[in-house]
Amino acid sequence: MGLSGIRPYHYKDETEVIDLWNRCLFKDPVSRDIFHRKILLDPNFDPDLCLVAEGEDQTVLGFCLGMVRKYPYEERGFEPERAWIPVMFVHPDYRRQGIGKRLITTLEMQFNELGKKNITLGAYSPNYFFPGPDQDAYGDSILFFRSLGYEVLGEAVGMDRVLYNFKIPEKIRQIKTELLENHGIQILPFSRIYTLPLLQFLKDNFPGGWVRNARETLEKCKGEERIWLAIDQDSKIIGYCQRAIDDLEGHFGPFGVCKNMRGKKIGSVLFYEMLMDMYKRGIYHVWLAWTDHDAQRFYGRAGMKVMKRHAVMKKFMK
Repeated sequence: MGLSGIRPYHYKDETEVIDLWNRCLFKDPVSRDIFHRKILLDPNFDPDLCLVAEGEDQTVLGFCLGMVRKYPYEERGFEPERAWIPVMFVHPDYRRQGIGKRLITTLEMQFNELGKKNITLGAYSPNYFFPGPDQDAYGDSILFFRSLGYEVLGEAVGMDRVLYNFKIPEKIRQIKTELLENHGIQILPFSRIYTLPLLQFLKDNFPGGWVRNARETLEKCKGEERIWLAIDQDSKIIGYCQRAIDDLEGHFGPFGVCKNMRGKKIGSVLFYEMLMDMYKRGIYHVWLAWTDHDAQRFYGRAGMKVMKRHAVMKKFMK
């Protein structure tokens, strides 16, 4: 059986696409609920940019999802030159027959017609799957995309740790005490009095997706469970961490301290307090999907291990 053609996604493809996804992307499986929530119900979803490679017997041989912003994304706006390929795969029995290349080049032509010049693999917000091809599980895909002009710009890692027998180190407890006694800085769970200050803190310090993450958590009335804050002596927010932005209880992040207060170990205390709170709630596994450089070293010192390594890849169209 050969390739019949490349066409837009149709709702009747759903079962075949999900089954093939879970066969090909075995380290990143999806349920029907996730497929609906993170793809079909995304306001930017466009069936014309969601492509299916169809076999001569009308079976699905490959899938490629393209995304561009039809709606502004917080302070980032429409990001008019950007496009994303959050996920792509081809049936294992039909690889190296040009199907993947047909999917990507077809999508690129559509991006070009829309004026998109900067294409990112993975790393799409808000409905994120991964930061790029997994170097260990799907290494061949990196070679494939490089052959089509995509550049490797760096590495991002996923990390995790088990929380059984977790405890806050004595050194961190001492830092927490010193922050309070010497600087009036408190580390405490979110309360609703801080709703507007939190949103403003994020807009000022971490604009974009972080604002959306916090807002959606607060809309669900989950802020008290999922957000911790660092507050200075004037009741001003200077740091923040969050978990479960996608309702997966052990998913940690985002997490940050305002620039002028870094270096005081505020982030360390926030991180450990969050982990202890998770442990108390019966959450015994914490993980994060994407980090690098100094942040990776920080998490490593806290006992987190690298579980995935991703290539960060882009293509700049002429």
